[in-house]
Amino acid sequence: MERLETEIYLRYKQIIESQTAYSLTCHPGLVPGSPFHRENESVQPRHVHMADLLDRYDAFCFDGYGTLYNRGSFVYPGAMEWFKMLRHAGKHLRLVTNAASDVDEVLARDADKRGFDFSTEETISSGSLLKVLVAELRGHGHELREVYYIGRETGKHVLETCGITAVAMDAEPAEPIVAISSAKDTPETYARAVKILQKPGAILLVLNSDAWAPKIPDENGVTVREPVSGALSERLRRDSACDANGGEDCVTFYLGKPFPAIWERVKSSLPAGSRVLMIGDTLGTDVYGAKIAGFDSALVVGRNVPADELEDDETALGIRPDWYLVP
Repeated sequence: MERLETEIYLRYKQIIESQTAYSLTCHPGLVPGSPFHRENESVQPRHVHMADLLDRYDAFCFDGYGTLYNRGSFVYPGAMEWFKMLRHAGKHLRLVTNAASDVDEVLARDADKRGFDFSTEETISSGSLLKVLVAELRGHGHELREVYYIGRETGKHVLETCGITAVAMDAEPAEPIVAISSAKDTPETYARAVKILQKPGAILLVLNSDAWAPKIPDENGVTVREPVSGALSERLRRDSACDANGGEDCVTFYLGKPFPAIWERVKSSLPAGSRVLMIGDTLGTDVYGAKIAGFDSALVVGRNVPADELEDDETALGIRPDWYLVP
């Protein structure tokens, strides 16, 4: 992992572990050295195929980008076979995504266009959690009627469902609030966002907490990774610290994996007592988040976690999956 990427996911861990309402002893998959490691329960993961896991779980949760598909119509090798196998077996399926580029109905349609027929009810995105957060903030005196928004144009639909307007890119909102859903910044928009976040009482809403993401493999099968919204948000958070707000950075709220709220949504959508497996490509969001939920996890190596960096990354974050899923 890049240094900033590691720092971001360790920050996420610190935030979650400070929330005493959630016990990380609910799942044994933490590596030795983690403060929540259980002796004699951490077992080195083994490489498996989907058929090996079929009878172990009732419900299978999938990350989207980097696990099943990527931009455009790109579908990863083996992904469609996994999906069809699980559908045929009558398993409960969920698309659990940090995408905040549109509302769940549209995200489900986009997945369906690629061949993954997730229903809206089976789709749970980080953006869909914004309504609850907005209600809480309004309950604490914030109007939250407009924000300075950086992200895809379609991401404004997520804001609109909450009664929020994105101001013009050369304007500032009535309250110092910035919302980020993807790394679509320019030097000008970044500078304006920092200016807004340096005001007293500023709030940063991170609608997609992914720090790094894989691009589509090139013709030689090589995957390049790039910083995305979580990385942009972290730079903004750090640059917001100034004398105007007492030397502190802005108040930051994160939506999606690995934070607990999205897993509560997932749990409430599944039959009680379901044996659940989360399948993803990222240690800091998919695997660690699954541990927070008490789910088992399977990591697809070589996309957002290069194979030659796997051991170092697991050690750096203090986390490993239950399985390495082979396409």
